[in-house]
Amino acid sequence: MRKYLREIRIIAACIGLLSAHTSIAQFVVHNNGANVAVTSGCIVTIVTGDLNNNAGSIDNAGRVSVQGNLINGDVLTGAGSSTGIFNVSGDWENNAIFSADQSLVNLNGANQLVTGSVVSSFYNLNILGIGVKTLGIDAEVQGLLQLNNLQFATATNTLRVLNTSSSAITENGGFVSSLGAGRLSWVMNSTNTYVFPLGSSVGTLRIRPLAITPSSTSQNTFAARMANVNATLEGFDVNETAPELCFVNNQFYHQIDHVLGSDAPSVTQYFVPANDGNWANGAHWQGTPQWEDMGNEVAGTSGGYNTITNSGWTDFNQPAFVLANALPDVSIAAVSPLCASGSPISLQASPSGGSFYGTGVSNGVFSPAFAGAGTHTVSYVYQDGFGCENTAEIQIEVNQAPTLTITSSNNGSLQLCSGQTLTLTASSGFTNYQWNNSQQTSSITVGASGQYSVTATASNGCVSSSVVANVTVQPSPNPSVTANGPIAFCEGQSVTLSTANGQGSYLWSGTGSTTPSTVVLQAGVYSVTVTNQYGCQGISNPITVDVTPQDDAVILESGNDLTVSPQGSGYQWFLNGDPIPGATGIDYVAIQSGNYHVEYIGPNGCPTSTYVLEFTLQVGVDEYSIFDVLDVYPNPGKGEFTIRGMMPTMEDVTIELTNMLGQSLQPAVRINDTNNFTRPMDISKYANGVYFIRITAGDSLVTVRYVKS
Repeated sequence: MRKYLREIRIIAACIGLLSAHTSIAQFVVHNNGANVAVTSGCIVTIVTGDLNNNAGSIDNAGRVSVQGNLINGDVLTGAGSSTGIFNVSGDWENNAIFSADQSLVNLNGANQLVTGSVVSSFYNLNILGIGVKTLGIDAEVQGLLQLNNLQFATATNTLRVLNTSSSAITENGGFVSSLGAGRLSWVMNSTNTYVFPLGSSVGTLRIRPLAITPSSTSQNTFAARMANVNATLEGFDVNETAPELCFVNNQFYHQIDHVLGSDAPSVTQYFVPANDGNWANGAHWQGTPQWEDMGNEVAGTSGGYNTITNSGWTDFNQPAFVLANALPDVSIAAVSPLCASGSPISLQASPSGGSFYGTGVSNGVFSPAFAGAGTHTVSYVYQDGFGCENTAEIQIEVNQAPTLTITSSNNGSLQLCSGQTLTLTASSGFTNYQWNNSQQTSSITVGASGQYSVTATASNGCVSSSVVANVTVQPSPNPSVTANGPIAFCEGQSVTLSTANGQGSYLWSGTGSTTPSTVVLQAGVYSVTVTNQYGCQGISNPITVDVTPQDDAVILESGNDLTVSPQGSGYQWFLNGDPIPGATGIDYVAIQSGNYHVEYIGPNGCPTSTYVLEFTLQVGVDEYSIFDVLDVYPNPGKGEFTIRGMMPTMEDVTIELTNMLGQSLQPAVRINDTNNFTRPMDISKYANGVYFIRITAGDSLVTVRYVKS
C-alpha cells in the first residue's frame, strides 16, 4: 500500500494529524515534493509502515514516529529547534541532507541499521528497544549518545562523538563494538576522564571499557576499539614480548588512534580479574615488533572493574594496547669479599619468598669455607602471584684475607692545604685496627705530610694490611694588596689595587674582578682571594677606600644677585656654557637672562659644579611692568601663598611655577580677560628652597622669587 504527500502543513495544536493504521500489510508513506512542517507539540505516527522522503522537505519540531524504516532522499531537519523527536523502529537510511539541529533520534526497534550514502550527523541519539544497532556507514553524534543497555555495532565504520563533554556518552550496561578498522571516536578539550564503553559480542561477550585522560585542555581526538580476540590473530603476536615483560593478555586487547592533537594522555584499561586474570601492567605494540611495558603503571578500581593506568603516553604510531604482567624486579644484596676461613653468612634478596642456588649455598646461607677461594655465582629465583619468574645473580669473592682500603674525607684526595686536616678511614667490617702511628680506631685525623697505613682483623678472622696512603700538605697562597695611589679621593677619581702575578686564580671582593689588579671607583673594603693550583686559598689584607662625594651645589637668587651655596673657593661663573670673564667670586650680579652655572672647589675640597640655572633678568614692577599692583604673600612662607595683581587694562594672565633648574612643577594657571585677580597657590608638598613664579600679562613678563622655608 502506498500513500503520497503533496503538501502538508501541521500546526502546533495538532496531534496525530498524519497517521496511518493498518493491520493488513506493511505500507510506505512517500513524500514526493511536499514541504512538511511538524510543529512543536504535534505528533505524526506511521504505524507498521515506512517513511520515504523521496523529494521535498520534512521539518520536525514535534514528534515523528515511524514503526518501519525512515529513508531520507532530500531534506530532513529538526526544524531549527530542540523539540524535534524522531522515533524509528526500523532502519535509518540517509541519502541526502539530514540537519539534526538539536533533535533527538530514538532507535527503538529490534536489530536496526544506520545506513545510506550520506553520513548522518545526529544531535542526540538514544539506543532503545532490543537487538543490536549497526552502522552501515560512518555516523556522528553532536550532543548525547545514550547506549542504555544495548550494543551499538560500528562494524568497520566509525562512530564519531563531537561533543567534547566527558559525559557525552551514557550507558547502563550498553557498549560500542567494532570490527577491523571500526572505531568509536571522541573529540576532547578538557583534562576530564573520557570513558569509552567498549565491548564485543564476538565469541565470549565482553564489555571492557577504555579511558583516555588528556593532560591539557587543547583539542584532541581519540578513536578506540575493543578487539575481542587473541591479538596474534590481528598481527600483534602475544608471544613477542620485550625482556621486561612476562606475558600479555591473549583474550582481548584495545586499539587506540590519536586522530587529532599532540597531547600526552593517561590511558586506562579495564578488566575483570575473575574472568580475565589479574594484571599489573599496560603494554604497547612497538614496531620492533614486540609488546613493551608502557611504564608508570597505577592500579585502581572503577565501577566493578580493576584498572591499569599509564600516564603521559605519547606513542600512538601503532594502535595496539594490551594488559600485561612484567617480570618481577628481583635483586640480591651484594656481599663484600670474604675470607675463606670466615663464618657462613645469610644471603639477602628482594622480594622475599624465593630460593637461592649456587656453590656453597644451602637454605639461603653461603659458606665461604665450603665454596673455597675464588669467585662464585649465587642466583636467586623468585615467582610472583601472576606466575612470572625472574632471576638475579651476584658474584661472591672468597679470599684468603679480606681487602683493607683507606679512604680520604677530602673527596678521596690525599692532598690538603697548610693549616687543614683530613680524615683517613679504613674499610668497615673489621673488629680492630692498628695504624702505623699507633692509633687503634677505624679513622684517624692527620694534618702533616707522611705515609699512613693500617692493619685490621676482620670478623671472619682474616687479617689484612692496607696500601700506604701518601698524604701531602700543599702550601696556601698569602696574597698582599697594594694601592697605586691615595685610597681616599674625590668622587669621579679612582685607585688601582694590585697583588702579585702568578699566584693562581683571583677573585676581588667588591668588584668581582678575576685579574691580579682591579680599579676601584667607590668607597668600600676590598680584598682578593687567591686559589693556587692545588685548590688552596688565601685571602689578602683588607684595604678600606674612602670616596668623598661631590657637594650638592646650587645658585641662590636675590633679584638679579646670584650667589653660590655652599661656599668654597676658586669660583668660575658660566653663562650658556661659556666662562664669564672676571666672574670668579662667590656671587655675581646678572645683567642678562640665560643659563648660569658655577664650577669651584667645594667645602669638602672636591671639584664640584652647580646645576644649570635658567635665569630671567628681573625688572621692577614700577619700571617695566603692566601691573599697577603685583604682590606675593606671605613670602617667605611654608608653601601656601596668594598672588594678587591689578592692571589698567583687561588682559589674559598666565602663572607658571618652576624650580631653580627651570623645571615646571605644576600645570600653568590661565586667567582670561581680567584686570584684577587673586590666586591662591600651594607648593607645601615640595622641599624647602627657592622657587620662581613667572607671571605673563599681555606683552609683560615678571618673575617673582619665592622662598619656601
